[in-house]
Amino acid sequence: MFDIESYDSMMAALGALAPELAERAAEMEEVRRLPADLAEKMARAGAFRMMTPKTYGGLELSAREFVEGVERIARANASAGWCSMIACTTSMNAAYMAPDMAAEIYASPMTITGGVFAPMGRAEVEGDGYRVTGRWQWGSGSANCSWLAGGCMVFEKGEMKRLPSGAPDQRMMVFPASDATLHDTWHVMGLKGTGSGDLSVDGIFVPKARSVSLVTDTPHETG
Repeated sequence: MFDIESYDSMMAALGALAPELAERAAEMEEVRRLPADLAEKMARAGAFRMMTPKTYGGLELSAREFVEGVERIARANASAGWCSMIACTTSMNAAYMAPDMAAEIYASPMTITGGVFAPMGRAEVEGDGYRVTGRWQWGSGSANCSWLAGGCMVFEKGEMKRLPSGAPDQRMMVFPASDATLHDTWHVMGLKGTGSGDLSVDGIFVPKARSVSLVTDTPHETG
Protein backbone atom coordinates (compact mmCIF):
# COMPACT_ATOMS: atom_id res chain seq x y z
CA MET A 1 0.00 0.00 0.00
CA PHE A 2 1.38 3.39 -1.00
CA ASP A 3 -0.73 6.33 0.09
CA ILE A 4 1.81 9.15 0.23
CA GLU A 5 0.54 11.75 -2.21
CA SER A 6 1.80 15.06 -0.83
CA TYR A 7 4.63 16.80 0.98
CA ASP A 8 2.60 16.91 4.20
CA SER A 9 1.71 13.22 4.18
CA MET A 10 5.32 12.33 3.41
CA MET A 11 6.66 14.47 6.25
CA ALA A 12 4.17 12.90 8.65
CA ALA A 13 5.17 9.39 7.55
CA LEU A 14 8.88 10.18 7.84
CA GLY A 15 8.31 11.65 11.29
CA ALA A 16 6.57 8.46 12.38
CA LEU A 17 9.47 6.39 11.03
CA ALA A 18 12.19 8.56 12.61
CA PRO A 19 12.35 6.71 15.98
CA GLU A 20 13.05 3.39 14.26
CA LEU A 21 15.63 5.01 11.98
CA ALA A 22 17.42 6.33 15.05
CA GLU A 23 17.15 3.07 16.98
CA ARG A 24 18.67 1.07 14.12
CA ALA A 25 21.62 3.36 13.43
CA ALA A 26 24.07 1.04 15.22
CA GLU A 27 22.75 -1.95 13.25
CA MET A 28 23.34 -0.08 10.01
CA GLU A 29 26.87 0.81 11.07
CA GLU A 30 27.52 -2.88 11.69
CA VAL A 31 26.10 -4.24 8.42
CA ARG A 32 27.38 -1.22 6.44
CA ARG A 33 24.20 -0.76 4.45
CA LEU A 34 20.52 0.15 4.70
CA PRO A 35 18.68 -3.05 5.73
CA ALA A 36 16.15 -4.21 3.15
CA ASP A 37 13.17 -4.08 5.51
CA LEU A 38 14.02 -0.53 6.55
CA ALA A 39 14.44 0.50 2.91
CA GLU A 40 10.93 -0.86 2.25
CA LYS A 41 9.49 1.19 5.12
CA MET A 42 11.24 4.29 3.82
CA ALA A 43 9.87 3.62 0.34
CA ARG A 44 6.34 3.37 1.73
CA ALA A 45 6.90 6.73 3.45
CA GLY A 46 7.87 8.34 0.13
CA ALA A 47 11.55 8.75 1.00
CA PHE A 48 12.77 7.74 -2.45
CA ARG A 49 10.17 9.45 -4.69
CA MET A 50 10.48 13.10 -3.70
CA MET A 51 11.93 14.15 -7.05
CA THR A 52 10.18 11.61 -9.27
CA PRO A 53 7.79 13.30 -11.74
CA LYS A 54 4.09 13.08 -10.84
CA THR A 55 3.46 11.52 -14.25
CA TYR A 56 5.22 8.40 -12.96
CA GLY A 57 3.66 8.39 -9.50
CA GLY A 58 6.23 10.57 -7.77
CA LEU A 59 5.77 13.54 -5.47
CA GLU A 60 7.68 16.02 -7.69
CA LEU A 61 8.52 18.24 -4.71
CA SER A 62 10.18 21.63 -4.84
CA ALA A 63 13.88 21.89 -4.03
CA ARG A 64 13.07 23.27 -0.58
CA GLU A 65 10.61 20.48 0.20
CA PHE A 66 13.12 17.88 -1.00
CA VAL A 67 15.83 19.24 1.29
CA GLU A 68 13.41 19.32 4.22
CA GLY A 69 12.41 15.72 3.57
CA VAL A 70 16.00 14.50 3.49
CA GLU A 71 16.75 16.57 6.58
CA ARG A 72 13.95 14.90 8.52
CA ILE A 73 15.41 11.49 7.73
CA ALA A 74 19.03 12.53 8.33
CA ARG A 75 18.28 14.02 11.76
CA ALA A 76 17.30 10.52 12.84
CA ASN A 77 19.87 8.60 10.82
CA ALA A 78 22.47 10.28 8.60
CA SER A 79 23.14 7.18 6.50
CA ALA A 80 19.44 6.71 5.77
CA GLY A 81 19.20 10.37 4.79
CA TRP A 82 22.09 9.97 2.39
CA CYS A 83 20.49 6.92 0.74
CA SER A 84 17.25 8.88 0.34
CA MET A 85 19.10 11.76 -1.31
CA ILE A 86 20.85 9.47 -3.80
CA ALA A 87 17.66 7.64 -4.75
CA CYS A 88 15.75 10.89 -5.21
CA THR A 89 18.38 12.64 -7.31
CA THR A 90 18.84 9.63 -9.62
CA SER A 91 15.06 9.45 -10.06
CA MET A 92 15.28 12.83 -11.80
CA ASN A 93 16.51 10.82 -14.80
CA ALA A 94 12.85 9.91 -15.33
CA ALA A 95 12.15 13.45 -16.52
CA TYR A 96 14.71 13.10 -19.32
CA MET A 97 14.50 9.53 -20.59
CA ALA A 98 11.95 8.21 -23.08
CA PRO A 99 8.52 8.30 -21.40
CA ASP A 100 7.80 4.61 -22.05
CA MET A 101 11.07 3.65 -20.40
CA ALA A 102 10.44 5.93 -17.42
CA ALA A 103 6.95 4.47 -17.03
CA GLU A 104 8.39 0.94 -17.03
CA ILE A 105 11.02 1.74 -14.42
CA TYR A 106 8.72 3.63 -12.07
CA ALA A 107 5.60 1.48 -12.55
CA SER A 108 5.85 0.38 -8.92
CA PRO A 109 5.76 3.03 -6.19
CA MET A 110 8.27 0.87 -4.33
CA THR A 111 10.95 1.28 -7.00
CA ILE A 112 14.30 2.46 -5.65
CA THR A 113 16.93 3.77 -8.05
CA GLY A 114 20.56 4.64 -7.46
CA GLY A 115 23.83 5.14 -9.24
CA VAL A 116 26.74 7.46 -9.85
CA PHE A 117 26.70 10.49 -12.15
CA ALA A 118 30.51 10.68 -12.48
CA PRO A 119 31.46 9.50 -16.02
CA MET A 120 33.66 6.59 -14.96
CA GLY A 121 32.22 4.22 -17.56
CA ARG A 122 32.62 3.81 -21.31
CA ALA A 123 29.63 3.64 -23.69
CA GLU A 124 30.37 2.59 -27.27
CA VAL A 125 27.65 3.44 -29.80
CA GLU A 126 26.06 0.23 -31.09
CA GLY A 127 22.91 0.25 -33.20
CA ASP A 128 20.11 2.01 -31.35
CA GLY A 129 22.00 2.04 -28.08
CA TYR A 130 25.32 1.60 -26.34
CA ARG A 131 27.62 -1.21 -25.27
CA VAL A 132 28.56 -0.24 -21.73
CA THR A 133 31.44 -1.19 -19.47
CA GLY A 134 32.47 0.59 -16.31
CA ARG A 135 33.12 0.58 -12.61
CA TRP A 136 31.81 3.34 -10.38
CA GLN A 137 32.78 4.21 -6.83
CA TRP A 138 30.35 5.25 -4.10
CA GLY A 139 27.20 3.48 -5.27
CA SER A 140 25.24 4.41 -2.16
CA GLY A 141 22.19 2.27 -1.40
CA SER A 142 22.70 0.08 -4.47
CA ALA A 143 21.87 -3.17 -2.66
CA ASN A 144 18.23 -2.07 -2.35
CA CYS A 145 17.85 -0.75 -5.89
CA SER A 146 16.00 -2.39 -8.75
CA TRP A 147 17.54 0.03 -11.29
CA LEU A 148 20.96 1.66 -11.34
CA ALA A 149 22.67 4.30 -13.44
CA GLY A 150 26.27 5.07 -14.30
CA GLY A 151 27.84 8.06 -15.98
CA CYS A 152 29.77 7.27 -19.16
CA MET A 153 32.00 8.89 -21.74
CA VAL A 154 30.52 8.12 -25.16
CA PHE A 155 32.65 6.64 -27.94
CA GLU A 156 31.86 5.86 -31.58
CA LYS A 157 34.09 3.57 -33.64
CA GLY A 158 36.69 3.84 -30.92
CA GLU A 159 36.80 7.63 -30.93
CA MET A 160 35.46 9.82 -28.15
CA LYS A 161 32.34 11.70 -29.25
CA ARG A 162 32.30 15.42 -28.66
CA LEU A 163 29.57 18.02 -28.44
CA PRO A 164 29.53 21.04 -30.78
CA SER A 165 31.29 22.95 -28.00
CA GLY A 166 34.16 20.48 -28.13
CA ALA A 167 33.35 19.03 -24.72
CA PRO A 168 33.22 15.24 -24.39
CA ASP A 169 29.78 13.66 -24.80
CA GLN A 170 28.73 12.24 -21.43
CA ARG A 171 25.55 10.30 -20.72
CA MET A 172 23.95 8.45 -17.84
CA MET A 173 23.23 4.82 -18.68
CA VAL A 174 20.26 3.33 -16.82
CA PHE A 175 20.17 -0.46 -16.40
CA PRO A 176 18.55 -3.17 -14.27
CA ALA A 177 20.38 -3.72 -11.00
CA SER A 178 20.61 -7.40 -11.97
CA ASP A 179 23.02 -6.39 -14.77
CA ALA A 180 25.49 -4.96 -12.26
CA THR A 181 28.01 -6.47 -9.88
CA LEU A 182 28.21 -4.88 -6.43
CA HIS A 183 31.64 -4.89 -4.80
CA ASP A 184 32.19 -4.91 -1.03
CA THR A 185 34.54 -1.92 -0.87
CA TRP A 186 32.77 0.22 1.75
CA HIS A 187 35.02 0.13 4.84
CA VAL A 188 35.00 3.64 6.25
CA MET A 189 34.66 5.70 9.43
CA GLY A 190 31.60 7.82 8.58
CA LEU A 191 28.24 7.15 6.91
CA LYS A 192 29.01 3.46 7.27
CA GLY A 193 25.38 2.50 6.81
CA THR A 194 25.08 3.84 3.26
CA GLY A 195 26.50 0.75 1.57
CA SER A 196 28.44 2.98 -0.80
CA GLY A 197 30.58 0.28 -2.39
CA ASP A 198 31.64 0.07 -6.03
CA LEU A 199 29.31 -1.14 -8.76
CA SER A 200 30.31 -2.38 -12.19
CA VAL A 201 28.94 -3.64 -15.51
CA ASP A 202 30.78 -5.46 -18.25
CA GLY A 203 29.64 -5.20 -21.86
CA ILE A 204 25.92 -4.76 -21.24
CA PHE A 205 23.65 -3.23 -23.88
CA VAL A 206 21.68 -0.11 -22.92
CA PRO A 207 19.05 1.22 -25.38
CA LYS A 208 19.46 4.87 -26.27
CA ALA A 209 15.98 5.47 -24.83
CA ARG A 210 17.39 4.46 -21.43
CA SER A 211 20.28 6.90 -21.56
CA VAL A 212 20.17 10.46 -20.29
CA SER A 213 22.12 13.70 -20.56
CA LEU A 214 21.08 16.42 -18.13
CA VAL A 215 23.14 18.81 -20.29
CA THR A 216 21.98 18.20 -23.85
CA ASP A 217 18.62 16.40 -23.55
CA THR A 218 15.35 18.29 -23.34
CA PRO A 219 13.27 17.09 -20.38
CA HIS A 220 9.86 15.58 -21.08
CA GLU A 221 8.73 16.66 -17.61
CA THR A 222 9.47 20.20 -16.46
CA GLY A 223 7.92 20.47 -12.97
